[in-house]
Amino acid sequence: MKTTDPATAPDADRKVIGESGSLFLARLQGETGVNVGACYQCERCTNACPVAGYMDLKPHQVIRYTQLGWRHELMHSVTIWVCLSCEMCTTYCPNEIDVAEVINHLRNMAARSTIEPREKDLAEFHHVFLHELQRFGRVNELWLMAAYNRRLGVLKNKLRDGSLVEDLRLGIKLWRRGRLRLVPHRSRAIQEIRRLYRKKGVL
Repeated sequence: MKTTDPATAPDADRKVIGESGSLFLARLQGETGVNVGACYQCERCTNACPVAGYMDLKPHQVIRYTQLGWRHELMHSVTIWVCLSCEMCTTYCPNEIDVAEVINHLRNMAARSTIEPREKDLAEFHHVFLHELQRFGRVNELWLMAAYNRRLGVLKNKLRDGSLVEDLRLGIKLWRRGRLRLVPHRSRAIQEIRRLYRKKGVL
């Protein structure tokens, strides 16, 4: 009697619901307040996304993977770093699912983990941005880019490809037009912002 090798069976490539998938879904929904289960995969979020072409997981797939508990694929995706947080996906969702908040939350989860990001430069910028926001309560573009370019890996890459020179030229243009401030201004709500950071587990 002929037997079928499990490794070559038709269902061999099928993925199953992730371990503790329901727990991951419940945790994410509880932390974000987003009803991920309301998604019925109409793909309007993906159609509205201006950078969907650069993503390995489209916005509607991120929601579906979250429903299935595929945490590993989400944490290792390019999408969570490429997302612009423009909220077009959220705006066009017929069920008012905050897709952008889900992606942002996944990005923060990945940033706090030991997972090596697929987009290292974007992940580095994310860390620097949050740090500068925590320091002043608002972002000073000059200080932000100075802090970002001081990162060893970033500086090496920019010196190698010559983009640091382009950054300096652009900085000079913005400075001459009065678009850059030398001294950052601290927000009056800095303590409230820091409190929110601690509550969300960003710090």
